[in-house]
Amino acid sequence: MPNVLTALVHTMPGMPPGSWWLAPVVFLLLAAAAAIDARSARVPDPIIFLGLFLTTATQGSSVDWPFAAHNLTIALAAGCVPYFVNLLWYRIKKRDALGMGDAKWTMLAVDCFGPLPTLIAWFLGAWLALGWMGLAKIRRRPAACVHFAPFLLIGLAAGIYWLRLR
Repeated sequence: MPNVLTALVHTMPGMPPGSWWLAPVVFLLLAAAAAIDARSARVPDPIIFLGLFLTTATQGSSVDWPFAAHNLTIALAAGCVPYFVNLLWYRIKKRDALGMGDAKWTMLAVDCFGPLPTLIAWFLGAWLALGWMGLAKIRRRPAACVHFAPFLLIGLAAGIYWLRLR
């Protein structure tokens, strides 16, 4: 069991061993948000904000508050990227490209696991979503829109494994 706990702490850069429980809790919150997004096309704010509160409080009390503030600032900046990409797309095409649930989901993932696994999540998630859309087109049931958070979750799991666990 100590190897599993060490691995869980290793998924969160800069966190001490006593905070091993945060990684599975946040991952479950992200999974719940992705499952809700898959069914309702909405990433619920309470789940994301609960996760942000837990990560910030745990980072602040386990390491120090400047560490927590630094991670939260990076998370907020990461959440702004999809927002501004969508804003630019909306100005050009007059329709949204991304939902803001993807931005909120990204903030929580970055706050807990860091920007690199989340960047991999976006890269792999985009390819998985394109594959999903291609399969839907082959089946002659083209997708009008794609609920992206489930694909992000798969990409995040792969990113965490590739960067932090192997």
